[in-house]
Formats: sequence, C-alpha cells, structure tokens
Amino acid sequence: MSWTEERIGELTRLWQAGHSASDIGKRLGISKNAVVGKAHRLKLPSRPSPIKQNSEAKTQPAPSSPKAAKPQPAAEAKPSQPQRAKVRAVASNGKRRAAPVEPKQPVGRGSGCLWPIGDPGDADFHFCGADSVPGKPYCAEHAARAYITRSRERDEQAA
Repeated sequence: MSWTEERIGELTRLWQAGHSASDIGKRLGISKNAVVGKAHRLKLPSRPSPIKQNSEAKTQPAPSSPKAAKPQPAAEAKPSQPQRAKVRAVASNGKRRAAPVEPKQPVGRGSGCLWPIGDPGDADFHFCGADSVPGKPYCAEHAARAYITRSRERDEQAA
C-alpha cells in the first residue's frame, strides 16, 4: 500500500478530529497499526491511550462514608515456651496409605541388586538382592532395563 497525498491528508484530518486508529484504519482500508505507524512518522501529536483512561477512571475509589477506627488488639503475654511451626495440611485423594516400612536391606549397602520391587509403603516391599554388576547398583537383568544406550533405543524404536 502506498501513502498518497490524499490518504495522508485524510489520515491527518481524521487523527486531529480525534478518531481512533481503528476507525481511521477501517475508513482507509488499512490496519490500525499502519495508522499508528504513519502518524508516528508524520509526527502527529500522540493521544492518551483509551485503555489507560478507562482503567484510571475505574481505579479511583468512590467516595464512601467515614468508617469507625479499628480497635487495637491488646498486647499479648509472651508464651513461656517457643511456638512450634505450623504444619500445613496436604490434600488427600481419600485413600489411606500404610505407614512407611523400613526397607529390609539398607539402601546403598551390600553387594546385592538394589532394584526396588513393590510399593515402598507396602509391608512386602523389598529389593531384588541378586548379585549386582561390578560398578553398578543392579544385577545384569535390571541394569539392562535401567541403562538404555542410544543404539538400543534406536533398535527398539525401529522394531
């Protein structure tokens, strides 16, 4: 789109008449951003944003009746023991969980496979316990499941 002298004159006239950029754009068949850009390049006087004018009008509080002063709370006596931190309640899905059970094998100790079997909250939770691969925490079977190489990953995706 080219800006002819007629279109520039029309833009200037409508701008100074106070029409919105959107309205001017509709009349000239262009976007409001094109109108704003051309007005800026022509150094036409900027106008305050209608959005800011509306929000400023809304933010001014309405006059209200005088309110009574709030009573000051009485000074509290200091407790003899320090207060404990408040505990926040956690949302529950309605299911009760069993109390956590100590693992039968300490984690990170021994030479057995540390692959977890079962739910850690259940009484029958345990670790695999088979002989682990040297330098790894798992037996050969569980190490194959835990450590996936890129070549094996490509082979599985191709299958």
